Amino acid sequence: MDSTPPSRLNAIRLAQAKIYEKPIYIDTETTGLDRTAEVIEISIVDFDGRLLLNTLVKPTQAIPLDAQRIHGINDEMIRTAPTWPVLWPQIREILYGRTIAAYNAPFDLRMIQQTHLRYRLPWRENLNMLDVLLLYSDYRGVWDPIRRSMRYFKLEEAGSFFQIPLPNAHRSAADALLTRAVLHSIAGIPYD
Repeated sequence: MDSTPPSRLNAIRLAQAKIYEKPIYIDTETTGLDRTAEVIEISIVDFDGRLLLNTLVKPTQAIPLDAQRIHGINDEMIRTAPTWPVLWPQIREILYGRTIAAYNAPFDLRMIQQTHLRYRLPWRENLNMLDVLLLYSDYRGVWDPIRRSMRYFKLEEAGSFFQIPLPNAHRSAADALLTRAVLHSIAGIPYD
């Protein structure tokens, strides 16, 4: 008799199904976490690990020092970067009609939408997002009595659990690749 917890079995099955859909993986770095924060770096990795997009984004505001300490991106680095309205058509073309996997997907989606709003661009997208954080949380199956749901883990904790040799660098390309490796590890499918 299989003693694997049901939440883990469900996570494995869902991860396998989503990998079959050949998702793309996305990660963003931002000016912060609040309602005025915006994207300053975005990377998109294809299902096979190929980098489709990796770019800095010039924001409408200065990058706070707290954010710079996390990802290392400063105002000088983004001075000549393209703005969000210039990049969005290319980003949208890559995302359109695809399953989009991200670690803490609601955060990346919110940051993309907030950046859109900073430029008064209308949001008409209905993106098919997969939250790898929730999937990993179910896979681990550690109950959090305070939140009354499964415990959440940081991306670096998920990578460490699976002994993935990729860094959680707080840069979008590295973190998108690590998210891909975590999803593959949940599914039991090699990510090389």
